[in-house]
Amino acid sequence: MIEHRNGILIAVALMVGVPAITLLATLHQMFGTGGDGPLRASAVQAPPAPAPAAKPAPQAPAAASPASPASPAAAAAAAPAAAMPAGAATPAAAAPVPGRSAQDFSASRPAWEGYLQGADPALGKQLAASGKPAAGVQACVACHGQAGITPTGGIFPNLAGLTPEYIAKQLADFRQGTRKQALMNTVAQGLSEQEIGQLAAYYGSLAGPPLHVGETGGEAARKLDQIGDGARALPACANCHGLRGLGEGPLLPRLAGQSKEYFADQINAFRNGSRQNDDVGVMRAFAQRLTDSEVEALGQYYAGPR
Repeated sequence: MIEHRNGILIAVALMVGVPAITLLATLHQMFGTGGDGPLRASAVQAPPAPAPAAKPAPQAPAAASPASPASPAAAAAAAPAAAMPAGAATPAAAAPVPGRSAQDFSASRPAWEGYLQGADPALGKQLAASGKPAAGVQACVACHGQAGITPTGGIFPNLAGLTPEYIAKQLADFRQGTRKQALMNTVAQGLSEQEIGQLAAYYGSLAGPPLHVGETGGEAARKLDQIGDGARALPACANCHGLRGLGEGPLLPRLAGQSKEYFADQINAFRNGSRQNDDVGVMRAFAQRLTDSEVEALGQYYAGPR
């Protein structure tokens, strides 16, 4: 009976004593280190700046004696001072090395975002209608239609319905040569950054063409658009380009209403590598996994009937 009681006392002592010791150690760690508060993070300490050297007291110049030349040590000490031009500032002490700051982790922003700041769509409309003949820039309406909808289809895209951000990025890519198409490279290089922003703001304000998505193209195209093909690592097109191809976000373009010829032309450009301005090569990889018949079916699916 006594042994049983002793065992209970030992167990109770352990149950109470161990947490108490742990709590005391934690409190000592938190409040006994002399910091500003509990568990204060250690700061990155800059190295102390070197103390400025004391200036020697001015001395009267000694008379030069031809019989007593200057010692080698004195000549060596005077050489650096003689080499420094008159009026030159003395070298500043090395700046202390700072620690990390929040700016070290700021994401960079693309230059074309600045083109859209304060862009006037009305000026973009005038530029689209008249072009810049002196700079070799023809009127945009000649290929893209009066309201941003190409009247004849073909390989010229409809610009109406695309976002200002997407249009500005593509024009900037044409201007820099990261997206290649001979006519558009010439046009974009003849435009200023401000004019790119104006055109993007104008076309981004226009409504897209009427929707006929899904009326043609067949079941295979519908499946690729809405479901994809997991066996070939093909996600649904709608994951990036939105339901019915209406676009998703500022830089994932609208496919709905583009001509089947333009759709096929761009997919083939991604497939053969002549277009490489997609984000981390995503479209180039997907285009490689599509068959010719699937490209044609998808083009019909998004374009709809004539």
